[in-house]
Amino acid sequence: MRINVLTIILADARYKNKNEMDTLYLLQFACFLFMLVNILILGITRLHMKWMNRRYEVSRWLIVGAMVGLALQYLMQMLLGFRAQGDAVGAVFNMLAYPPCFSLIAIGIYNIEATHANRRKMNIVCTSIYAAILATFSIGYIQSGNFHIGSWIYVMIVLFGINVAYCIYMVMVEIKKRRMMLEMMAGNDILPYVRYARASVFIVFFPAVALPFAVLSTQSLYVIGPLGLLAVFFFTLSFMALGYNYVPSEELLDKEEEEEAAMESVGDDACLELQDEELDDKKETLQSQRSERRQKIIREKLDEWCAAKGYRDTSLNMITLSRSLNISRYELSRYLSSCLNTTFRPWLAEVRFEAAKKMMLDNPDFGNDIISAECGFSSRTHLYRMFKEKEGCSPTAWREKNC
Repeated sequence: MRINVLTIILADARYKNKNEMDTLYLLQFACFLFMLVNILILGITRLHMKWMNRRYEVSRWLIVGAMVGLALQYLMQMLLGFRAQGDAVGAVFNMLAYPPCFSLIAIGIYNIEATHANRRKMNIVCTSIYAAILATFSIGYIQSGNFHIGSWIYVMIVLFGINVAYCIYMVMVEIKKRRMMLEMMAGNDILPYVRYARASVFIVFFPAVALPFAVLSTQSLYVIGPLGLLAVFFFTLSFMALGYNYVPSEELLDKEEEEEAAMESVGDDACLELQDEELDDKKETLQSQRSERRQKIIREKLDEWCAAKGYRDTSLNMITLSRSLNISRYELSRYLSSCLNTTFRPWLAEVRFEAAKKMMLDNPDFGNDIISAECGFSSRTHLYRMFKEKEGCSPTAWREKNC
């Protein structure tokens, strides 16, 4: 009787273990297929871009490389069964695969945000941390002779946590700086960038909280795994939307930012001379801006530019406008703030909005697509948001009320 009971218990345990392995295999297979889908989406993103952009292309390939690495990791898990051999073995393999993939995604995000010098610094730090992870694994493997490296796995997890924390800090700092710059200088709709930034922060934060639990417990994978897939998918879609709305003006903003960063790296004596010259130039600029004559010249130039419908250029930004008017960016910014009590982006949005209303009144048969394109809005959705914000109704409703 005891033998029969023991036999039943062992059979039940084997059955449960088999079910768990089958479920784990299905989860790994789903993750593998999901990564292939994300690779396909990122691959066809190039076909939907309006303009070719080197920085975005580099980031896209970095993220594709990370997705390929994750797909290979899940494939090897299925074929070699590292996780099936136990949580400890699965955790070791995860710590060898996740850090480089996570770093590629973080560097891809950071590449869109930061200057060349900062990108190089991040590359060096992430590479050094992964080298430390490999060294830790090597020590544990030499001591144990297999993937059961004991407490060394916790050292690997701590190093990965440092890597994640560093990437989070760097990405958030640059996202904040770049968003402020875009709000002040860009003329196009920045909502796709805002969505991308939020998705980027989320996908960077998620591993920081979830992975330490996921790699040490197979059971937690059944909850964290699907959530991670959703985070990756949301990020991929937002990255694709960013590519569709990424315009050449970003390159000008990047060039301006990199020139300023390069000036900061000049030697102390040269920096002092440059700063003295810049201070003198700014003083002269401020003095000229205070004069009514200079303000009148800038106002006339802006009126001529509006009459020529320069606002129709969807890639317009403060730099291109100031160059076309043959005035400095500082003069233009000062004029908008002191004389019009606004900044560049709200001012341009108001100009385009008033032009859209006038065109609707003059051309009742024009659709919203034509209106948005003719008035410089990046999309019909952008035009719709402007009307909802300023008039409290849709463009169609406003047209019916006023035409």
